[in-house]
Amino acid sequence: MKASKAGLEQFLTYRLHVLNKLSERGSSERYQAKLGITLPEARLIAAVGAFGPFSVMELARHANLDKSQASRAAEALMRRGLMRRDTSEEDGRLVLVSLTPEGRELYRKVMPIARKWNTDLFACLDEKEREALDRALDKVIEAAHAEL
Repeated sequence: MKASKAGLEQFLTYRLHVLNKLSERGSSERYQAKLGITLPEARLIAAVGAFGPFSVMELARHANLDKSQASRAAEALMRRGLMRRDTSEEDGRLVLVSLTPEGRELYRKVMPIARKWNTDLFACLDEKEREALDRALDKVIEAAHAEL
């Protein structure tokens, strides 16, 4: 029989934090071993590759990083020739970050690693459990948005 949860481990936020840390560690190890990049760098590559050029502020939001993390990761990627800065054609004051051809090639390698890790994480669940978890997370995220 499973023991009841009496401490921190009973709270959704604590459990999500534990899962997030484990997931990030697994992602980070895979990106570092296979591509030689950090998790924040992989997130930036994925965000720009999927959605196009962004300002650093927009990029941070899309990559789910704080602005300083996004800025440091973008600078590292620029030094390696994987990203570049361009002035926006619509607003000359706005600087956009985009992928170089080498960055696009890296994007094509990042996404399969992300998909495989995601699949590996969910492999412990059957299809009905995955669908139920997906619906439950959608509901909880929607409720959290409504509260903020």
